Amino acid sequence: MRTEQIIKKMEQEKLVDNRKIYTYASSRSAIGSINGLVLLSINGNILYIHQANIDNSYGERLAKIYISDMKNIQGKAGMFGGKFSFNYDGKEYKFKLPAKAEKFVDFFVK
Repeated sequence: MRTEQIIKKMEQEKLVDNRKIYTYASSRSAIGSINGLVLLSINGNILYIHQANIDNSYGERLAKIYISDMKNIQGKAGMFGGKFSFNYDGKEYKFKLPAKAEKFVDFFVK
């Protein structure tokens, strides 16, 4: 699917708001191995984590996280990718971000 189609679908399903803050990422376990591709999107004060599909679409919702309750938020974006991590409800979340994820990271670290 084309990115524009995905964004439109995400807007209709209230997974992103008018800021269109989202990124695809690789989720990582505590020991650093890659668990799978995910879509991270923000709507209001909620971060959604969905399973990402190879065709740019998304599948099952894996988590609905209230941003105000996130702890120890860390993020870094760069030309060659980046990292994003936080704690929520006693669980640690870690993601490897693709290049051009600055808008997503800037939302949390500024």
